Amino acid sequence: MQTLARTLRSLALILWLGGIVFFGAVLAPSAFRILGKSPHLGTLIGASLLTLHSIGLWCGVLLIIAVRLLRQHARLPFVQLGLAFGMMLLTFASNHFIIGPMEHDRILAGGQIEALMTGSPLRQDFENRHRFSTALEGAVLFLGLALTVVAASEREQILIVDRDTVPTPGVIRRPLHLD
Repeated sequence: MQTLARTLRSLALILWLGGIVFFGAVLAPSAFRILGKSPHLGTLIGASLLTLHSIGLWCGVLLIIAVRLLRQHARLPFVQLGLAFGMMLLTFASNHFIIGPMEHDRILAGGQIEALMTGSPLRQDFENRHRFSTALEGAVLFLGLALTVVAASEREQILIVDRDTVPTPGVIRRPLHLD
């Protein structure tokens, strides 16, 4: 059961953190380079973030289940749970309080935020939310890396027992007399 729980935890971290890194390092820059100022750019980025966040929240559920299954075998289980809950909370907040309003701003701008004047309140709101969104994704990544370090520092506990000196319940040990 420990191996399964550790595997689930590792896979959840790999998928979530890998998704964040892929989005920031590959998808977003490539989309900006290929689509330029196309109105489809915002649609692609918004939909990708919503999917990434959905995957992240499910990975968070897997992380919590895995740590609970490990029980006393997990190193600092409450720290691991706290980090996983923190990642989920930030992801949920980003989805509902940042991405949604950014999409609303983009729709009000006719899909072209860049077409608005730099001082426009709508554009400023969008850019402020974008900066905050980037900071939240970075925080989720940082918490995930911290969780990875805590999980990686676990040690397999191997108990070496001399079967002749350890009392076994229900077994009476008598010396063997070979007279």
